[in-house]
Amino acid sequence: RRHGSRSHVAPFEIPLRCQKPAARLWTRVRLAAAVASLLGLAIQGRPAWVPGVADGCDSSRRSAIRSIAGVVAGVSLSPLALPGGNGFSQAAFAEKSDFDLGYEKSQDRFAASSAGGKKRMRSPGFDVLPSGLQVKDRDPGRSDSQVAKEGDTVVFTWEGYTINYFGRPFETRTLQKMSQVEPDPVRFKVGDGTVIKGIDEGIRGMKEGGVRQLIIPVELSYDEDHKLGPRPSTAGGNRALDFVMDNKGGLMDKTLLINIGLKRVYQRP
Repeated sequence: RRHGSRSHVAPFEIPLRCQKPAARLWTRVRLAAAVASLLGLAIQGRPAWVPGVADGCDSSRRSAIRSIAGVVAGVSLSPLALPGGNGFSQAAFAEKSDFDLGYEKSQDRFAASSAGGKKRMRSPGFDVLPSGLQVKDRDPGRSDSQVAKEGDTVVFTWEGYTINYFGRPFETRTLQKMSQVEPDPVRFKVGDGTVIKGIDEGIRGMKEGGVRQLIIPVELSYDEDHKLGPRPSTAGGNRALDFVMDNKGGLMDKTLLINIGLKRVYQRP
């Protein structure tokens, strides 16, 4: 489905009622646990597992309750748990296929581990291209539209999420509204090397009005010098993206989910 604005690519949020049974049950269990924990604190004063809080010290008890409530709320109300929230990665990867896509490439700062990287999984409903890019069309676009190909100039809008880092968004309409920014659609010439390889490859074959989802592996993603576009339009989005892509610990999955909506195709002369 689409947002009311024609320039917006819908994030395809998954309401609680549309989640798979196991995911829906897990969401309810986490929310129920949060409520039960807060009620227990309010009734009993302190649980046995909260150290350093004396029964007769009201101020300390209140401080501990506030701290624990914050932790519980943060866990329970994460993007993967909220009904109707940005739990996209949970929905897209609830059933991963055993289709062998190899291992994440070890390229300079993108090295996932000394053992050669994390094993990749194919998401149901996505087509896998030889490069490792996974694509899924949400809207094929107008049947009478021309198809984007190398050398054409294209205009598109986009949204971006970190798939395995809590499904954290780094470019969405919501983030733009919060930051009070209204970026123009992205414009580039297919094959000119100004955007990340995943988008350059993924936009080919799309028609005007089409909406396509791309699961982009690290070797088709952002460069170390942050020169390739598109970049998030907000400061918070840039921090979220760079936190994942610049991480050198070797344990963070840097696969991205990007939704693109193709607006115009200008064929080369």
